[in-house]
Amino acid sequence: MSSLTIPNRKKIRAAVIAQHVRESGLPGVVCFSCGNASRALKEAGLFVVEIAPGGDLSTGRWWTAPEIARAWPHLFDATSGHLAFPVMAAVADALRVDLGELPAGTYTVPTGSGETLVCLSMAYPACRFLPVYGIGQGTQFEPRAPLNGLVQALAAGGEAAKVS
Repeated sequence: MSSLTIPNRKKIRAAVIAQHVRESGLPGVVCFSCGNASRALKEAGLFVVEIAPGGDLSTGRWWTAPEIARAWPHLFDATSGHLAFPVMAAVADALRVDLGELPAGTYTVPTGSGETLVCLSMAYPACRFLPVYGIGQGTQFEPRAPLNGLVQALAAGGEAAKVS
């Protein structure tokens, strides 16, 4: 089993989201983040309402996608784990272009929201990706994250590798 890290994943994701936002005619995005995703979105040239440590706003609780949509109906929700599947499919395609071919096999992936793992599973259906939580910024397990069930299903019922 190999570990797979993708240093440019937030930059790749941000470029896909920026294209989607511009094509949709939206004025910008809102992003609940540890700081990595929102920083990449700003670097991609987007207007970003950043809800993150050191960002525009901070929050003391988990916000659901409907709550975010009600608070910022004019902005695209770019929170990790909240992307629509067509946008995730575009992220998957961009990740495949960046990484090239991967040999079929099992890979561990640093995981937070599960979005990268789901996108990798879309890009490489012959591979199995296992989540690894708790190994640094952006990899904390959040029990209310909407992709948790899908992440576990894609891992074929495999146990998440948890590091404490």
